[in-house]
Amino acid sequence: MAACWPLQMPPTQKAVLISLADNANDHGECWPSIPTIMARTCLGERTVHGAIKWLESVGALEADRSNGRHTRYTVTPEGFKPPQEMHPRSSRTPAASAVEPPQEMQKPPQQRQSPPQQLRSNRKEPSRTVKDKRAREITFDSWVKELGEQDAILANDPIFGWAKAAGISEDWLELAWLAFADRFTDNPKRYADWRAAFRNYVKQGWLNVWRALPDGTFVLTTVGEQFRRVRDSQQGAAA
Repeated sequence: MAACWPLQMPPTQKAVLISLADNANDHGECWPSIPTIMARTCLGERTVHGAIKWLESVGALEADRSNGRHTRYTVTPEGFKPPQEMHPRSSRTPAASAVEPPQEMQKPPQQRQSPPQQLRSNRKEPSRTVKDKRAREITFDSWVKELGEQDAILANDPIFGWAKAAGISEDWLELAWLAFADRFTDNPKRYADWRAAFRNYVKQGWLNVWRALPDGTFVLTTVGEQFRRVRDSQQGAAA
């Protein structure tokens, strides 16, 4: 935490950074929830979200949201770059008039050509629905990055109702998410809806986190036990 005090930044962002640093382990890692940060800093939710985003943009903080339920923050004061250092104003930038073409080379507006007419074709255009669907397909890493502060699996996701009916605890669903994230991180696979993909993997048992016993109960598999230990180790380090 001592390395964070000399950093020059707005007071709101500084308060959030100091709160995280105070809660971090020897590796600079911590797992506080947004309400916890709000309580420690006396700041509102939107303000905390904005401060975290700003701290990430200047390199003072890294946020790993691949867990889906708990964000891991890593305080990185050594990587801090103030905004003026990240986007310096170049003294060699030419004036606007210096880069404009000579007057005689500029074509009068009335002489500018109109865009060519689109050529007609007898071929049937591809379905717009299919094209739009393909455009939305992204990798897991890109999807997690786009989430920002939003939970990967929302609290009202149908998977929780399905798990309750099947007799699977939310604690084990968290292990399933860890297995899912581990499988698709740095993976070129693309989906249009990663939440739906997760539900499908859970329901089909493709993650192999638990198995059913003859009496109808469930037990963790070797894979599930491994991810349980990893999760407990991470949470213990943040305590």
